[in-house]
Amino acid sequence: MSPPDLSSLPPAVLRLAIFAPDGPVPAWVLRLVGDCTGLPGVALTALLRDDVALPEADWADRLDGLVFDRGSSPLRLVPLETPAGAAECSGTDDAAGWLAGQGCDVLLDLRLSPAALPDGPAHHWTLMLAGRPAVDPLAGAATVVDGEDSTEIRLQAVADGTPVDSSVGASCNFSIRRNRRRAIAKGMGMVRRALLRLARGNAGEGPDASAPASAWVPAEPPAAAARFTTLLQRGVSRSALKALHRDQWGIALALGEDICLDPARARLIHPPADRFWADPMVWPAEGAGWWVFIEEVIYREGKGSLQAIRVHPSGDWEPPVPVMRRPWHLSYPFVFAWNGELWMVPESGANRTVELYRCAGLPDRWEKVQDIFTGIDLVDATLFAHDGRWWLLGNVSEPGADKHDELHAFHAETPLGPWLPHAANPVVADARFARPAGPVFMHEGRLLRPAQVCVPEYGHALSLQCIDRLTPDDYVEHTEGHIAPGWRPGIDCVHTLSHQPGLTAFDFLVRRPRFAPWRLPQSAPLTAAGNDEGTTA
Repeated sequence: MSPPDLSSLPPAVLRLAIFAPDGPVPAWVLRLVGDCTGLPGVALTALLRDDVALPEADWADRLDGLVFDRGSSPLRLVPLETPAGAAECSGTDDAAGWLAGQGCDVLLDLRLSPAALPDGPAHHWTLMLAGRPAVDPLAGAATVVDGEDSTEIRLQAVADGTPVDSSVGASCNFSIRRNRRRAIAKGMGMVRRALLRLARGNAGEGPDASAPASAWVPAEPPAAAARFTTLLQRGVSRSALKALHRDQWGIALALGEDICLDPARARLIHPPADRFWADPMVWPAEGAGWWVFIEEVIYREGKGSLQAIRVHPSGDWEPPVPVMRRPWHLSYPFVFAWNGELWMVPESGANRTVELYRCAGLPDRWEKVQDIFTGIDLVDATLFAHDGRWWLLGNVSEPGADKHDELHAFHAETPLGPWLPHAANPVVADARFARPAGPVFMHEGRLLRPAQVCVPEYGHALSLQCIDRLTPDDYVEHTEGHIAPGWRPGIDCVHTLSHQPGLTAFDFLVRRPRFAPWRLPQSAPLTAAGNDEGTTA
């Protein structure tokens, strides 16, 4: 194919080349090529094809796919046609010289063995999944088989491994293919973001660009028999656990003027066996006491609605009352005060909206004011004022990726907007402390953000992240503390923390046997006056 007329491109356009394996490629590569051709300020001008094709899936990989990767999988192999307007080169002989003739600024190297090119483009990147090229059918296999609880995907420089961007998620310990799919979905987003940053005149480096470089050192992946045996054992164990137990979230309440960071002091409230209660958000009630807004899911319905529990100054509580129900799932009933009124932003990601409500009467009269966002699956929206601006934090996921891995920030002059994305989104890309877990609060002069620890599983624990710097262009935080489950036997997870003067609320997860008698976990003393066992509705 003859080269395109580069003189027809505006001088500010970023020229991209992609180095692909010979023959068919994973469907995600085809989609990424299409995404890149549609980016503003980016032109895909060249496609190189390697001499080496991808290996066929072995029998263990095919079995994994039959069980956990059926349908239109992004890992299936498809033909890769040269995009319109792009020049094509096959083979590696003098690839650098050929690229120089195309005037390329960026080379995305998706070969099985990416290698530096002498005098190549200024930016030569590759996607690495757990230390292996992402196109490798066994990328991430060692991570899963070895039982590592997290998996990293990284966009990095080919020459020395300098990171451009990275993201860490919980490993899927029963399927290598599912683990790859989740990680690669995030990697595709990294490529798009890095290209857009370069096209806008930034350095092309993401929030992890200051991390240490790590050159690629090839390692032998686990053998097919080892992969099959390990995944089979874990799959059977996982199925047995789900068949014999049911996950149930409950609420824990601790009295005290100051925020309680020790859930062992809290009183446990267990919902009826046919439902769970989670995501408690505390707000003062008129007169005395508090309302604790919660998500309620009745198992047979499989969809969340919002309820409110009245808690009295004594710690006694009343059964939940209905607050809000929609045709779609609702959760995380985030409440806040502004302009002399009470507002709520419930999670409505299933409707691909972020909605703002004004309270017309506690606890159950709420009037919708506007959609903050539409066409976005944003979970656990958390709003707060800081340094003269309003901030909204929430997790946004790439299609096919976990919702727990990447925190995005937005800012506005008021909660009514307009809301602008943070320049460094995602500001956190690590499932160990990305997803919000309740209102941001001041504690001993520090601005703390409760975050979910979603490794090794969703909502496993709480991490208290101290926000060190927050501006429209910068976001810096560090881990200040940790709240782990297990403060009572049988408590396996904790993933929300909310406080108003006098009351702190947590939630907790237990795994109740479906077919055997079971004693509910007991509470610690509610007050210094005495003991109070866990109660049920």
